[in-house]
Amino acid sequence: MTVYSYSRVNTFFTCPAQFKFRYIDRLPSPSPEGVELFMGSRFHEAMEFLYHQVPGRLPTVNEVIQEFDRNWKKEMDRVLQKQRERGFTDPLRIVQPGQALEDFFNKGRLFLENYYHRYTPFDQDRTEGIEMKVTFDLDAKGEYKMQGYIDRLGRDDEGTLWIHDYKTSSRKMSEEDARSEDQLALYQIGLEQHPKFGPKEQVKLLWHFVAFEKDQVTAERNPKEIGWLKEKYVSKIKTIEKAREFPTKTSALCGWCEYLPVCAEGKKAVEARQAKKDRAQEGAVPSAVLNRPSSVAPPPSQAPTFPPPPAVVPTAPVPVPSRKGKRSPVSEDQLRLF
Repeated sequence: MTVYSYSRVNTFFTCPAQFKFRYIDRLPSPSPEGVELFMGSRFHEAMEFLYHQVPGRLPTVNEVIQEFDRNWKKEMDRVLQKQRERGFTDPLRIVQPGQALEDFFNKGRLFLENYYHRYTPFDQDRTEGIEMKVTFDLDAKGEYKMQGYIDRLGRDDEGTLWIHDYKTSSRKMSEEDARSEDQLALYQIGLEQHPKFGPKEQVKLLWHFVAFEKDQVTAERNPKEIGWLKEKYVSKIKTIEKAREFPTKTSALCGWCEYLPVCAEGKKAVEARQAKKDRAQEGAVPSAVLNRPSSVAPPPSQAPTFPPPPAVVPTAPVPVPSRKGKRSPVSEDQLRLF
C-alpha cells in the first residue's frame, strides 16, 4: 500500500509528467539541487538546533548563525562531491538571473537573525515536537493513508496546539489563501489520530514567511472542513492510482523543475516564456541595483506576544543585489565559504 504525502499528491496535479519521473520511473535528477531548497534546508536545521535548546537554555543569535554556517559548509561539500560524480556544471541550480550562491547564503543568515530578534526568548508556546512525523488514515477502512512532517508543534498557555511551518520563499500567502491551503490541515488530521493528542485538541495552523516583516499567516479548520478534506484527498489519490497517461502540464514552474533537461515540452514552454519576456523588456530602462541591508534591527525590549509578533525587522521581502551579466567561475574552495 502506498502511503502518500502532500508533496506527492500535489506533484501529480501540478504536472503528471513530473510525478512519473519522480515517483514511478524514480529517475535520478538530471539537474543539480535547487539553491532555494538547499538554503531552506539549512534554515530548518538551524531552527531545529534553536528549539532543541529552548527552554533549557537560550542560545545566542551567534550560535544559531554558526549552526547555519556549519551545515552550509558540510552540505556544500556533499554537493561538490555530487557535482564531480554526475558531471554537473554548477553545484546548485540557480534559476533567477543575476543571483549567486552568496546571495542565498546571506539571505538564510538574515532570516535567522530577524526571526531570533522577533521571537526571543521563544516563550510564545511550549514545543511539543520538532520535525514530528504524523501518519494517518483518510478513510475508516484505512485504505488511503498519508504522512508528513510538522516543522514544529507548540502548545500555548491556553492549551491550544499550534502547527508551525517555516517558509523561506519570497512570496507570502494571503490569509484568504491560507483558509484553503491543505498541507497543515492534513497534519491536523495526523494529530487527531496521534495517541498523544487526539480529536479533542484545539488546533491552529501557523505559517511563518520569514522573508517578511509581518511573517505570520494563520488559519483554522473545523470538524466539518476536516471531513471534506479527507474526502477530497481520497478522491485525489483515486485519480492518481487510475492514471495511465502522464502528460506534461506546462506553467511558470517549469523553469524550476529538476526534470526540465529531459522534458521537451517543458523546455519549449520555458524558452517561449523567456522570449516573451525579452520582447517586453526591449527598450526598457534597467532597474536600479538594490542594496542589501547592512544591519538587522536590535531585539525588542519586551518579549513578543503570540500571535502576532511585533514588527522589528526591515521591510520585506529582503532585497537581494541584482547582478548583470554572467557570473564569474567560482572555485571549490570559494564555494565552501558560502
